[in-house]
Amino acid sequence: MKYFLYWGCSLEASGSNYLASLRPVGEALGLEFEELEDWNCCGASISYIGANDLSIKVLNARNLALAEAQGGYDIVAPCSSCYIQMVKVNHEIQEDEGLKAKINEILREGGLNYTGSIRVRHVLDVLYHDVGTEVIKSHVKKGLKGLKVAGYVGCQTVRPYGEYDSVERPITHDAILAAIGAEPVKFPKKMRCCGSGIFLTEMEYCMKLVKDILEDAIAHGAAMISTVCPMCAMNLEAYQHRINKAFGTEFDIPVVYLTQLMAVAFGLDLRADAALDRNYIPPEVVLKEVIGH
Repeated sequence: MKYFLYWGCSLEASGSNYLASLRPVGEALGLEFEELEDWNCCGASISYIGANDLSIKVLNARNLALAEAQGGYDIVAPCSSCYIQMVKVNHEIQEDEGLKAKINEILREGGLNYTGSIRVRHVLDVLYHDVGTEVIKSHVKKGLKGLKVAGYVGCQTVRPYGEYDSVERPITHDAILAAIGAEPVKFPKKMRCCGSGIFLTEMEYCMKLVKDILEDAIAHGAAMISTVCPMCAMNLEAYQHRINKAFGTEFDIPVVYLTQLMAVAFGLDLRADAALDRNYIPPEVVLKEVIGH
């Protein structure tokens, strides 16, 4: 199972623990991730400040054209913002010949052309549909029995097309949590927006969004929150201290990537493979009660 891995901007910085844990987990499951050579930003960050729509489409089309030229493997976009941008543009190009012609006219300036043959995939899609929960279970060496985890899906992970999961009642994240032995808790706000990139400009409003999500997860028994989106991870984890100061709350709940929990359950190294030392709120305190160290 070979894929192009498009990790975008965040997985090289704030989401580096996501990338660090994805690679060894993928290797254990027989997934071969090849970096897409000469990739560029998907434009997700500039879309929040009114960037030209055609420019964003061309940015994504260039990545798709590179994938087509370099072997035609599916592109896996772990970042949900990257995923939603790229899968949306891919659909639009495939469905609108006029748009495809306009974009290819621009891409020709860089010696590229895109026919529309590439599939854009999310990590959850690949783990659930290509690997499967039974295979994931077979790799578990340290089951996370007793660990109650809120599998936070957010607003972008399965949208806009619901290609691999329901946009209203998604199951893939929780199914993988259950496969590694954790107990996924049900909480109503699992798909509520955390504020995404507007956190930078609408801090007070977004802190209230995150406060409501954290309270909901904790009220339903979660000792930890799992996500597969770098923006969600940062918003839910890094701003807890500010939220506590603003609202008088006492949040201190670890927020981890699903791949980090998978690395732990697979018995991989907690630092080198799970990259737990890169989290803002140390998850080891909660995990040691389950795995013993």
